[in-house]
This record gives sequence, structure tokens and C-alpha cells, in this order.
Amino acid sequence: YKCKRSRPDVWRRMSTAGGQVYDLCVVGAGMIGSAAARHASEVPGVRVCLVGPSEPKVTDLMTGSIFGSHYDEGRITRALDNDPTWALLARRSIRRYRDLERKTGITFFNDVGFLVVGSVNSPYVSSVQENARRDGISTNTFSRAQTAAKFPFLDIGEGMVALWDSQNCGHLSARRLVDALQTAAHLQGCDVVRDVVASVEHPASWARRAGANLAVKTETGKIIHAKRVLLATGAFTTFRRLLPAHLRPDVQLTAQTVFLVELSENDAVRLQRMPSIFTQPTDEGKGYYILPPIRYPDGKFYMKIGHSERWELVVHTEEEVRDWFRSKGNPEAIMTRPPLDLLPGVTPVSVHRDACVTVKTPTRQLYVDMVTTSLGVALGGNGWSAKSCDEIGRMAAKMILKGQWDYDLPAAQFRVRWAAGQQKPKL
Repeated sequence: YKCKRSRPDVWRRMSTAGGQVYDLCVVGAGMIGSAAARHASEVPGVRVCLVGPSEPKVTDLMTGSIFGSHYDEGRITRALDNDPTWALLARRSIRRYRDLERKTGITFFNDVGFLVVGSVNSPYVSSVQENARRDGISTNTFSRAQTAAKFPFLDIGEGMVALWDSQNCGHLSARRLVDALQTAAHLQGCDVVRDVVASVEHPASWARRAGANLAVKTETGKIIHAKRVLLATGAFTTFRRLLPAHLRPDVQLTAQTVFLVELSENDAVRLQRMPSIFTQPTDEGKGYYILPPIRYPDGKFYMKIGHSERWELVVHTEEEVRDWFRSKGNPEAIMTRPPLDLLPGVTPVSVHRDACVTVKTPTRQLYVDMVTTSLGVALGGNGWSAKSCDEIGRMAAKMILKGQWDYDLPAAQFRVRWAAGQQKPKL
């Protein structure tokens, strides 16, 4: 076995026909679920199973039933954050990136730095500076001229400043991070089942006598018995029979549109020192982020650009979520000029839209909570969880293995809010 060549789709698939019972079955093989499986399988003697489909091929997009937002090569990773909890989760995750790469032979982190651009003395810039002081993050503040001296390809504009964080930040490949997390879990004995879960139910009597509390049934007919189950199923959580009847978490499924700006090889080379950037101009709510050129699986270089909350749509049904993942985003979304004004001389070869769905909670905090004594959830990334998923997975793994909260932040901060009129079951 050579982990550099190992791929999740060729890992062995296990069934429970022989009567085996897992200590934990993690449903959902995205970023949070894969991280939870990796941390749970580190515990000696704990039998873990991770269930979820592989990333669909382009030819399978129209027939696939489950999609994930980690089918991507570019996500910003940073410790600077307005929210101290998200900042802490990011720092703890980032510290383990290199160790995870060494253990698996899969590289996913590009430590190119992070640049925040805003107007001089604006509340936004002041808040970022205060957050950096709060978290002990060393940043440099550059004027327009100083920024151009540091990054000759950038022009942040008149009256703007740039805050530069140069260490342990930049961007990561979400799909390669998931590969690394699943490879680490597999090397620790976790069984990975490439299937879609249809329901979580009470187990058969023989399985209950063997110690199972729940039965996980897949669309292909597999039945996986486990003492505990963790749902890390993102936008699809309420579209299968996974939770107790009539119980729905209070979340908003938000359809996002991003732009992939194709660059020539020459422009990509010229921008090879470019950091990940977030800029907040004077108009509140009109910020955008931009990642440096990244080589995508088609061999071309793209800069990924997102426009904050502009062009967001709310989706409600499974059909709407699937259709959105299959689409190329909001057809009314237009690539605006300001991101490219930041990079004078760059000439796009082409511009493409892409789509994903984020799960937003009313608290803008994660839901990591026990639903019953044997069923837990970890969801609600709010669009910020990619960089922090390893620590989120560790938090969820500690909780579900113990059957109760077991983390150094207050449980109430991560408690699930149920849709109006619903109550958490007592079982």
C-alpha cells in the first residue's frame, strides 16, 4: 500500500453481513465528516466507518443525487477573523496541515499569505487590526505605494491600505484536503464505503443484542450497524430519513455563485507571488475575495473570485439544491470590474461561473450537538468551514464518541436550533 497512489474510490468496501457493529458510523464524506472520521479512528480500539459518495465525474453530474461543495481547488485559509470562535478553529486546524500532508503524502496547502484591503481608518480595517491583536497575529500595514513595492502586480487604489499576514495562511485545495483526511482515516483502520445513505433507523433485534443502537441503510441496500452515528451531511441533511421524524434544523440553504477567471501562462507566472486577498471598499456589503492563479484539473490557470453576499439565492428543496450544483451559478451574476482593477495588466482569457451551496445558521455558528444519546450532527459551516474543518471534525469526534459534549468551548454555542415548533427528542 502506497498512500500517495491510494484513492478513496479503490479502498475496500465493508458490509455488516457478518454481524459486525461499528463504534461509530460517520455519514457524509465531505470536509467535516472526513475530518471527524480521521480523528475518531485515531482512538485505539474504536471501529469507525465513513459513508459517502465519491465526487461525481462531469459526465455523471446530471444523474448524481448527492453533491458536495468541496469539489474545488481554491479555498482561502486564514486565521484572521472577526469572530473569535471561527478564528480559534482556523488556527487549530492550520497548525496540523503540514503534519497531515506528511502522514498522507497528499499536499493541499499553499502558504502564500493573506492580504486584507480596505479604506484608511475604516471600521472594517480597524476591526481586522483589533482581531489580529486579540489573537496574537503579526500583521504589517502597507500604504498603496508600500503594497506596490511588496507586490508590483497589485494596485489597491487611492485612499486604501493593505493588512498583510504572511504566515500560515493562503489557500488550499478542498478536494485534496478531503483526500488527505480520508487517507489518514483509512490508514488508521477506518472503513470507507462509497455509497449514499438513504436512512438512519432502529437496528434489527440481533444487531441490538450485538450492541448496535442504529442501522444506516444505503441506496444500494447496504446496512451498516453502529453504536453511534454522526451526521455531517450538509445541505442534504433534511432530504433523507436521517433525523427523527419531523425534526429539522433551523438552517438556510444559500446558493452561491463564484467566478473562475482563466489566465494565460504568462500572467499566471507573473502573479505567482500573489497572496489570497479580501477587499472591503467603502460601500458595506460590496466586498469580494480573490485567490491567486491555481492550476485546475483541466490544466488551465484560474483565479477564483467571489463577491461576498451578492447574487446569493435561497434554495429549499432537494431538487433545487441538485439543480443548483448542476448549474453554473446565477445567470444574472456579472463579473464586475473592481477585482480586476486590483491587478492592472491582467487580461482574462475567459470567465466562467461556478456554483455551490452553503448551510447558514441563524447564529452564524456551527451546529455540533447530540440529537439523541446515539445520534449527533455536525453541520452549518456558514461558508467558512473549509479552512477549519479538521478542528471541527475533532470537536465532533470527541463529542460523538463520548455521547456528550467534550470540548473546551461552551456546548451552548454549538447547540442545534430546531425549526419553529420542534423540540429535541428525549430518547
